Amino acid sequence: MRMPRLPKLTKEQQRLWRTLQFIIRFTAFSIPLYLIIWLNAGMLPLQLIVADHATWAIGAAGFDVGREGLLLSVGRDRPFTFLIGEDCTGWKSMLAFVALVVATLGASPRKRALGIAAGMPLIYLGNLARILLVVMAEAAYGYEAALFLHDWLWQAGLIALVLVLWLGWLRYDSLRSRMEPFCGMLRKGSG
Repeated sequence: MRMPRLPKLTKEQQRLWRTLQFIIRFTAFSIPLYLIIWLNAGMLPLQLIVADHATWAIGAAGFDVGREGLLLSVGRDRPFTFLIGEDCTGWKSMLAFVALVVATLGASPRKRALGIAAGMPLIYLGNLARILLVVMAEAAYGYEAALFLHDWLWQAGLIALVLVLWLGWLRYDSLRSRMEPFCGMLRKGSG
């Protein structure tokens, strides 16, 4: 028996279909995030690397800094100590960026690899800047200011960084027409 022929999709239906495909792919590529959290996989090697780089950056900014494992001590007059925890590594932001790039329809594997290779170091550097600015806020304004900066502004800042890098990659990759459902500023002819 022959299957009935499906009607051709309108432009709006095609746009909705591409949007659904992107959402399904992004959700599927986000599964590693949940697996890492569920399995309680340790991030110790990445934490140690971040602690090394944060110690260097804080010292380069002119602060007295000491390190013992994942604990960093900053300052002489009013010293404070903080821990480079798993969430201080920026791994969730990096994984979200990879999921966004890989889920984007129509990009070649080469362009995806280039996007990931360019975006991951930028997110890592953004995360190091976050750590440095939180330390500077604590040194200048105290614990409450640093906590506010850490918990509210920089979480939104890392999300914004991931989205700006992804949108920049989309623009560079000229995938505007495929991503029209997500951002009107990516349409052809807009500045």
